[in-house]
Amino acid sequence: MSTKSSFEARAGIGTMTPHIRQALSKHFGSHVLFDEPLAPYLAYKIGGPADALIFPRSGEDLVWLSALCSTHDLPVTIVGTGTNLLVVDEGIRGIVLSLSRAFQRVELLEDTVSVRCGGGVQKAALLEWSIGKNLAGLEFSAGVPGTLGGGIYMNAGTKYGCYADILTELVLFDFKSGLRTLHRRDLYFGYREQTAVGDSLVVSMVFQLKPSDGAVVRAEVDRIIAERAAKQPLDYPSCGSTFKNPPEGLSAGRLIERAGLKGTTCGGAEISLKHANFILNKGNAKARDILTLIGIIKKTVYEQFNVQLECEVIILGDHQSERPKPIQNPT
Repeated sequence: MSTKSSFEARAGIGTMTPHIRQALSKHFGSHVLFDEPLAPYLAYKIGGPADALIFPRSGEDLVWLSALCSTHDLPVTIVGTGTNLLVVDEGIRGIVLSLSRAFQRVELLEDTVSVRCGGGVQKAALLEWSIGKNLAGLEFSAGVPGTLGGGIYMNAGTKYGCYADILTELVLFDFKSGLRTLHRRDLYFGYREQTAVGDSLVVSMVFQLKPSDGAVVRAEVDRIIAERAAKQPLDYPSCGSTFKNPPEGLSAGRLIERAGLKGTTCGGAEISLKHANFILNKGNAKARDILTLIGIIKKTVYEQFNVQLECEVIILGDHQSERPKPIQNPT
């Protein structure tokens, strides 16, 4: 049983043969890792192995990989830095892509308030860049981890705003149709939804910012970070909010708290005592521990309040797949 998600950029049933491994190794060199545990690369520090973890260096790499995957019917999954992902213990079959080592360019455009940046740029890095350029508009992202590609994919944001508010252009790579450029008027963004991006990979985007005093922006960023630290458990790995807030009534965190579930543990995982909508990896937690707590929360909240909570964290991988025996990296 596999968990379906639009993080699967390309569906497929092909398997990772020695021939495919050799082709990947020849093309990507040190930028491909085989049978690589994903836990070190993800915010949760949880996740089984990928058949092949690839860090593409350019758009040409994506085109080459698209042709290979089409020929061999290989599935492709995008992970970024995994700030909103839970990869199951059995791992992910096929190709896993991360832009975290490339697509890092940040460029101020001619109007001096618009910035074009790659999908692999860290949110915090762009925020710091904007402060240095005396530009405002990204303060809402203060303290929010991960890459911009993932932020656009999930329309990441806080009560102070979201990326959809400042986005003017988006360049996507689709594993069927290739590159395409979309403008804000062509895009729909919902609350923590993947509607605008679908199954595509975020290559780059343009944000429209506004002139400001860098010192003023810095003060606001520091205030927001302090506010987050006071309310959220940041000392242990997590994926942030586990559930979306219901459209009406109490927030997910309040519902979980009133259900008496704060501090509930399973293996190395714990429902945070500080913020009940956070499930923490307190040390060597497995994905199955997190999934067990998710199940407990959903069942208990529904029974007590007749509210069906919806996960914000995205679950990836094959729950019951039998892991093939590793094949040594080709030389």
